Amino acid sequence: MELIIHFTALPEKLTLDMVKSDLAELLEDDGWLTGSGADYLELELEDEKVNPKFAQIAVKAYLQRAAFAPTTKVEIGGMEIGIYE
Repeated sequence: MELIIHFTALPEKLTLDMVKSDLAELLEDDGWLTGSGADYLELELEDEKVNPKFAQIAVKAYLQRAAFAPTTKVEIGGMEIGIYE
């Protein structure tokens, strides 16, 4: 299952490489980064062994703790959801 994070800016104290590293550590064997750009990160969530809902919740919780802007969206299956919704 593909998950795309759309953001307008990174939180002050984070770089894109730091966010990538944090997400890789957070997901471990449950997903991986497949692409990124100036305003998005694309992840593939493993759906064979683990329910991808747990990874989705973990990613949203990370984005909230990292203080991403309220305009940040997570896109799953073509549907965008705010990280604070």
